[in-house]
Amino acid sequence: MKKMRKFAWIFMAAMTVAGFSACSNSDDDVLPGMDGGNGGGGTTTPSVVITDTIYQFNNINDNYIPINDLCPGWTHEIVSPIGDDRSWQSAKFTSDQTGITEKYIKVTSYDSSNENAGKSYDLWMISPALNVKDAANKVFSFYSEYAFWAETASLEVYVLNEPKSTASSKEKLDVKIANPENSPLVDNAKEKYKGWVASGDISLEGKGDVVYIGFRYQGEGGTSATTYCIDDFAFGRAQVEHYLGESGGDTPEPTPDVDWSKAMSVADALAAAENEIISVKGYIVGCIKNKPSDTSFASFAEAQAAGDIEWAGAAEFTGTSQVFIADDPNETDGTKCILIRLNDNDVARDLRNQAQLAGNPDRIGMVIYAQGSRWKHYSLPAVTKLSAYKVGE
Repeated sequence: MKKMRKFAWIFMAAMTVAGFSACSNSDDDVLPGMDGGNGGGGTTTPSVVITDTIYQFNNINDNYIPINDLCPGWTHEIVSPIGDDRSWQSAKFTSDQTGITEKYIKVTSYDSSNENAGKSYDLWMISPALNVKDAANKVFSFYSEYAFWAETASLEVYVLNEPKSTASSKEKLDVKIANPENSPLVDNAKEKYKGWVASGDISLEGKGDVVYIGFRYQGEGGTSATTYCIDDFAFGRAQVEHYLGESGGDTPEPTPDVDWSKAMSVADALAAAENEIISVKGYIVGCIKNKPSDTSFASFAEAQAAGDIEWAGAAEFTGTSQVFIADDPNETDGTKCILIRLNDNDVARDLRNQAQLAGNPDRIGMVIYAQGSRWKHYSLPAVTKLSAYKVGE
């Protein structure tokens, strides 16, 4: 048994069998159970499929990061209220009693200002696809914790055949969730958060070949609402101890590299939904110059007309914050290109050292792979907040 210090160990990414690809890529191979039969959810490959992993969320550096931005393959869904932006999101909390800082995912309808009073919340967090058929140990587990108990709030756990609250097959599971009767710090008035409760290993035998786990929070807005926290979500392995001291628990094996064979085309990336986590492959074909005339363009044509695009054959490249990639290394139609942002996190800045065109005109035509959020840069289609990349075939 290996020992670990929970807060020194950074582990988030999932062990994949299908890699990171578009959520709906009809060219992908059909996976076990995805043919509409028992546990099926359609005929396309999910964005992330895992057989053995644990998410400890120690990559969290800031509060309020939605789960889908933090961990590829995870999704959140706001069923109600319409137009509200509360979600399952990252959190850091330092105990007044121990001084230990914890990192986890939390959800709440609590509002100290009471401005959301009268609103009813139905918020879902849904795991990546779990390949039950090929998992050696067909179980999942997690730890839960609560704060500010209110009878009007609840947390439920479901097994789904699709990553959405309206899945065609949805089963509510009878699992152990933190509450005032089982939480270790319930009698400690000085602690707002009442201690972690282990779910135990929950069997997925007979639930389908490929399934998703949905966490559903329901609560009323205002100043009386339970906050729920989730940590150490594991699949394909026995539950390990949620340990805060110097040692304890099994250290999971290292996660393999991203399977880039499932990276989507630029054409598919352009069609992907905003905020979707995608991985894309393309050839570098140009960039936006340094200090362009504007920071927002209505179209590629507008940026090009303003002289802000540096394309193949340019006398000089000055752009450092992004590159355009395309499916064709000789592409000259900007509507068939997508920007890869190179300056909005550490992963992106690492790629910038290998991909920026400023001072490196020979990188025109170079292949790069990027995994991140489908969003905008300079108001043009882009992949931002990179979580992984690869240079070359």
